[in-house]
Amino acid sequence: MINRIALSACGLAAVTLAVACEPIRRTHGYAPRPAQLAEVVVGTDSQAEVAGKIGRPTTVGAFDSDEWFYITRSTEARAFFEPKVVSQEVVVVAFDDSGIAQSVDSYGLEDGRIVNLVTKTTPTRGKRLTFLQQLLGNVGKFNTEQFLGSGGGL
Repeated sequence: MINRIALSACGLAAVTLAVACEPIRRTHGYAPRPAQLAEVVVGTDSQAEVAGKIGRPTTVGAFDSDEWFYITRSTEARAFFEPKVVSQEVVVVAFDDSGIAQSVDSYGLEDGRIVNLVTKTTPTRGKRLTFLQQLLGNVGKFNTEQFLGSGGGL
């Protein structure tokens, strides 16, 4: 009887651990499929026609709106580990000054850097300190005269 209970508990623990290690997959963003991209006629289609055929872009160029970017990324996370980028696709549609499509290019994860869609962090200048460096960084830098004045009395 006790062996059966112990065996059941071990089996339940093994199943729980196996399920907990299952990766969580997430996909963010939108990139048109190759069949949709084939509908875009380079040299003929305007920005409005491109938007009608493949949708509005994820983002546009930083300094001008002559380049449209469609970005999709899939990540996989296991347990408490940092998510790992599994796949990424960036489609770039470039337009000339009159708004006519000049090129349609696709880039994968192997073609460049990972595009961070949402970082949820604020970049700062200067050096990055660890928690302990921040905590212990000011030890010994101050003396009582700075706080109490030159008299030193309370």
